Amino acid sequence: MKRNSTCSFVPLMIFLLMVCSAHAWSSEVIREPLARSISGTVTPFLAAGGLSLLSDKHEFTQCAKAVAATCIATEALKYAVGEKRPNSDSGTSFPSGHTAAAFAMATVLADYRPEYKWPAYITASTIGYSRVEAGSHYWRDVIGGAALGYFIGKRFTGDHVMVSPQGIGYQWKW
Repeated sequence: MKRNSTCSFVPLMIFLLMVCSAHAWSSEVIREPLARSISGTVTPFLAAGGLSLLSDKHEFTQCAKAVAATCIATEALKYAVGEKRPNSDSGTSFPSGHTAAAFAMATVLADYRPEYKWPAYITASTIGYSRVEAGSHYWRDVIGGAALGYFIGKRFTGDHVMVSPQGIGYQWKW
């Protein structure tokens, strides 16, 4: 079964984020301002990832559900843990929501579009790195967010979570 071609700007955007990440990791002079810029790229990354799956309604729906579930789980954990951020007294540090959402998207992309696997995970990792470099999170927050996003994303790509008129259900598939 041949899939429709995806938007051509998705690989370009992922490539540009990878180039920016190389500069953010290597240059001492521009590290923090660039990290802050990359830190804000999670929304375009999520949009580009969603658009790349738009040719298949099921994949796009699973992607949207995975990102939404990740955001809900992240906010619940932030409220339950209450860890202070390194740059403020806000108790919303653990887990990193940007990183969790980016890894949920990367996981869905990796499963449905294997050709985007490495660029997607590199982009998600760069977003996580930028959250630490910008002073918004500790490494444990980013690692926790990455794990949360990955595992929730995996649950949705295997058709484990189902939404029906009767409600939300979970089905184990081994």
